[in-house]
Amino acid sequence: MTAVRVVRLPVMLTTIRKYPPPGIDTEKARRHLWRQCGGPIDDVPLLLDVLMQIGLVEVQDTWLKVTKAGLKVATQDHQSGGRLLGLALIRSGLFASQARSLLEVSEIDVSRSLVCPRDLALTFAPQLTGILRRFAGSVVLTDRLTVAADVVAEISDVWSLLPPTAGPDFDYRKDMGNRGELYSYQYCRLAADDPAKVRWVARDDETLGYDIEDANFAPKRMIEVKASGDKSVRFFLSRNEWGMAHRFGDCYEIHFWGGISLKAPVKDEFDKLTGLGYPLIFRGLEGMLASNQLSAVPTQYLVTRSGASERTGPTE
Repeated sequence: MTAVRVVRLPVMLTTIRKYPPPGIDTEKARRHLWRQCGGPIDDVPLLLDVLMQIGLVEVQDTWLKVTKAGLKVATQDHQSGGRLLGLALIRSGLFASQARSLLEVSEIDVSRSLVCPRDLALTFAPQLTGILRRFAGSVVLTDRLTVAADVVAEISDVWSLLPPTAGPDFDYRKDMGNRGELYSYQYCRLAADDPAKVRWVARDDETLGYDIEDANFAPKRMIEVKASGDKSVRFFLSRNEWGMAHRFGDCYEIHFWGGISLKAPVKDEFDKLTGLGYPLIFRGLEGMLASNQLSAVPTQYLVTRSGASERTGPTE
């Protein structure tokens, strides 16, 4: 999402708004919108997807129309200097990875403002840094990026750190896992002396055997996250996760989040679940198994045909 493309978004939004109900015919929308916003015509479907993903545009039957939130941005964004569109983009999770990276390479001062060297900001969060510049008075970019506390609260809150859904085919397990990991990441950051020392490592490497790393402790904590729509404590550990849990003992934690609904707004659900006592934290798996606080059974078996290890096909 380049700066040039971002500039086209409000133009497209305003164009769609000008069409009276039922809206603009989806078959004609591409050319009509291209005539107004310019740029490569192939960018139009991409920008429309962005507007729909951030909740400003929707499709009803064969008609494209602005949502209530989209109407507000279309009519008031210019009065805020682009701040409303910036908030919609941040809260959508489109820049979740860059927001996380920026938080991890920056310092938070006593006023809760974020301070980051310019080169690091532009390396780890180039598009997000461009979006943040819409917040005049709260964001300054010189030899360093300085972001006021109110905007830091936006980029570090749960709604801006959740990656977009797995795709148009909707991957339930992946999206459920992302929510659980996000909630534990935020939970640890809120409890940390130094939030920058909490890292969502699974976003960069899924082979570690854990999802969150908290270096506010010595030795550091490694946290594996399990999430479910069911409140019953039931989850699977991979061979790697099982080995890591036994290897690192009390330094390895399992966080369980139950009762998750992918339809619920993430901020509301995070507040609700933490209010109910989540996450359930299991530390020292080997000891908990030995004391019968938890039980585990093997669920994977390798099955082969007896006496036929050298054969690759049926005999004649």
